[in-house]
Amino acid sequence: MAEMFTESQVAELASRRLWRSLLASRLLDEASAGFPPEAVELDAAWQSFCKRHRIDPEAPASVPPEFIGCPADRLKEVVEREVRVAKWKRAVFGPGAEAHFEKRKPNLDRVVYSLLRVKDAGLARELWFRIKEGEATFAELAPDYASGNEVYTAGIVGPAAFGAMHPALAGVLRSARPGELLKPFAVAEWFLVARVEHQLPVEFDEAVTHQMIEELAAQWLETRTHGRPTE
Repeated sequence: MAEMFTESQVAELASRRLWRSLLASRLLDEASAGFPPEAVELDAAWQSFCKRHRIDPEAPASVPPEFIGCPADRLKEVVEREVRVAKWKRAVFGPGAEAHFEKRKPNLDRVVYSLLRVKDAGLARELWFRIKEGEATFAELAPDYASGNEVYTAGIVGPAAFGAMHPALAGVLRSARPGELLKPFAVAEWFLVARVEHQLPVEFDEAVTHQMIEELAAQWLETRTHGRPTE
């Protein structure tokens, strides 16, 4: 079997990744230069960092594995940079976080559902009929007729984000009511029998706000690092 990449191609790919990583780091430093942390912010972040990595905040003697290569006495500078960049992100992208959330919400909402997946349309209809008539439950049928992890979870799937599933499946489940047993439908090579158990709309809370800000910042960086380095 031929190698996917030659040594020179691998080296070029690594070079591009390194270039983009360095460019992204420089862009973040330049953009966040005007957002220095207050002393209280830096102290809180440093104490949290030391607690998380179990190092002495007064005299750090060790370096966490993910910071190998950074001298122990420079760790506080790393934390200061993280706080500075985080302040810049919130100041610049925070105002647009809710609008971004509204666009993303259909894919972020989650659902818990029961599922049987089979390859035969006639079998799918038979299973649907047995459940509909109360002759069997998803949990009883799952060991013999489910596929994937549903075999071990009594047919239950989720909570699963709509954006992480097949678009055809997401479309059907999104429009279903909780407790509704759906007629068999096809997704790719499978015939599915499903019932929505719970709809779990995502809320615009602090954690989601942070996620939206990070996504917007990542988009900002992507547009500025996508080009090739100049010769």
